[in-house]
Amino acid sequence: MKRAAGSMLGLAALSACVAAGGMPTGAASARPGIQAVSVEGLGFQAEIAPAGPGMMLTADGARAVQGLGVRVRRSGVALAMDEGALAKRAARAGCRAAGGRFQEVAIGGYDRSGAWVFPGACA
Repeated sequence: MKRAAGSMLGLAALSACVAAGGMPTGAASARPGIQAVSVEGLGFQAEIAPAGPGMMLTADGARAVQGLGVRVRRSGVALAMDEGALAKRAARAGCRAAGGRFQEVAIGGYDRSGAWVFPGACA
C-alpha cells in the first residue's frame, strides 16, 4: 500500500508538468533569433520567433502545440515543396541550437517563398 501511494505521488507530480495540450512545460526555453545549422552537408538558416500555436494530429483530432515557430531556409537555394523531411531536420537542429526542445508532433507547411514553417514547434 505504501508503494502504491508513492507511485500515485509520482504520477501526480508528472501530470503537473504537462500542459493541457499534452506537451511538457518547464522544459528548456528556446531563444528567439536566427541559427545557422548544417544538415546532410547543406547549410540552413532556422529563424526561431513567436508565431502563435501550431497544430499536431492526435487520435482525437488536431490539437494546439505551444512554442515558438521555426522558419527554415536553405542557404543559397530555396527549399522545394517536397523537401519537408529535410526541412524538419534543419528545424530540429535550429531549435536545439537556440536552446530549445523541438516538438516532433508539430505539423510544418511549405511557404511559397521557398521556406518551410513549423509553428509552435520549438519550446
